[in-house]
Amino acid sequence: MDSLTLYVTNTMMKRWFQFFKHKAYDFRWAILSGILVGTSYIPFPPWALIFCYTPLWIYVTEESSSVKKSFWAGWVTQFILTLIGFHWIAYTAHEFGQLPWAVSYLALLLFCAFMHLYIPVAVAAGTWLRLRFKLSGGQTLFTIALLHALLERTWPVIFEWHLGYTLIWSKIPMYHLADLVGFHGLSAVVLLFNAWMGYVWLKQSFVKKALSHLSLLALTFAALVGWGFWHGKAWNKFDGETKATVVQANIGNLEKIYAEQGRAYQEVITRKFLDLSFAAMQKYPQTDILIWPETAFPDYLDQHLLDRKHAQILISGLQPLSRPLITGAYSKDPKADEKQDTSTYNALFLVDPLGNNLDKPYRKTELLAFGEYLPLSEQFPFLLKLLPFVSNFGRGHGPEVMKWDTPQGSVRWGGQICYEGLYPSFTRGLAEKGADILVNVTNDSWFGKTFEPQQHLYMTLARAIEVRRPLVRSTNTGVSTAVLANGDVLQKSPLHEEWSGQFVIKYLKNAPLTFFVQWGHWDWIVILLVLGAVIGRGALNARSRRS
Repeated sequence: MDSLTLYVTNTMMKRWFQFFKHKAYDFRWAILSGILVGTSYIPFPPWALIFCYTPLWIYVTEESSSVKKSFWAGWVTQFILTLIGFHWIAYTAHEFGQLPWAVSYLALLLFCAFMHLYIPVAVAAGTWLRLRFKLSGGQTLFTIALLHALLERTWPVIFEWHLGYTLIWSKIPMYHLADLVGFHGLSAVVLLFNAWMGYVWLKQSFVKKALSHLSLLALTFAALVGWGFWHGKAWNKFDGETKATVVQANIGNLEKIYAEQGRAYQEVITRKFLDLSFAAMQKYPQTDILIWPETAFPDYLDQHLLDRKHAQILISGLQPLSRPLITGAYSKDPKADEKQDTSTYNALFLVDPLGNNLDKPYRKTELLAFGEYLPLSEQFPFLLKLLPFVSNFGRGHGPEVMKWDTPQGSVRWGGQICYEGLYPSFTRGLAEKGADILVNVTNDSWFGKTFEPQQHLYMTLARAIEVRRPLVRSTNTGVSTAVLANGDVLQKSPLHEEWSGQFVIKYLKNAPLTFFVQWGHWDWIVILLVLGAVIGRGALNARSRRS
């Protein structure tokens, strides 16, 4: 019996090995693209930026490629690039969701399988259009690139990444053009370069034509880099300045959980931030304002709740510092009666040394699914009882700015809490409401020393370029930093260390609204028009060939 079992097991393993070996060979170009994209995104250098999708797209332009085969090739690519670039999902599921490692890895595999389905959808749709309208290989490549550009900005995802962010990470000056087209627009440009590289590959048998296109591609890329460098120089003008000192207390996950559940750690955390702030003030006595990260004060800080124990501890510590404070904390509306239960909000406060709210707190608007709210819980409240470990924060009405009056004039702070810094429309709203300086407070302690802290950092800093407002970023465990409107990134804090640093934030008072702020993602119209033109020309060419 044992020998029979061994024989059956070995036979099955051989068959499975042959199956996967065969499939791996069939999808070798899709696998290659997944590796190229995954290893060209933050924090890797963008070494394959303009040809990372090219192998996949060339593969699906083959005559033998069907819609089904193209979809699965795209699925393989997105699975591999997600596994490389977003492996931290497993760590976060374990730390934040408190799931066993086995379940956390399963969550990662599910994330890899379903989160970026717009990639296979784009190549499948491109293949269908190729077959339907008899598109050439080159036309198919550009069709897929344009479809990809449209889908990546409309497909629902938790973490809105794209290749445009690699430009600011790698300091390629083309990123300065984001105040015209946004980083989504720059991603579309990168995707078109990928299609162009594919066209060069398809024409490799025509050496002269291939070389001329490759030369033109290089010149175009260089021209965009030069334009970006020149364009960025226009934002070197400043007429305002404030010195902001950021305090990073390196509060661990368990301490944060205890504080949220009211276990004595609230006082420990508050005093730790105060002690670090006192030391920072001795080091930076010229500080104008202190900034603490998301929920750094682990209690309510509303004006009607300042008599609470921890609020009084905070006030007694702030008074000797004689500086206003921007900090993350919790917020709650006053009760109209004792039976009324009001929502708790993840909020950002601007307070004076006596704890007085200098403006109404900003309450987080863009909540994180399964982290700060449970989808469908409003329609089906019983879900909250089934999943009590999921937070259920109230939703704010942002974007909103907080006004700080100083002897030199008013400064308007545009608040972002955590992932709100990833949404261009949200930050556009802050600029439209007159924000002089953006302030992003976040807690990346749930991600450990993975790729996420660097990815989240530069995806947040990108908003400063789109709206041309300086941005100060304060985190619990790093990376804390600041970026000016001209793209200069100031000092960066280390990961998972106690730290404080002063940033001299230069800004332009009443700065003009950028083209992107005024018009948003206007380029989708251009993408649609070009897409229609490519398909239309392909269809006309096919008709003329038939006639």
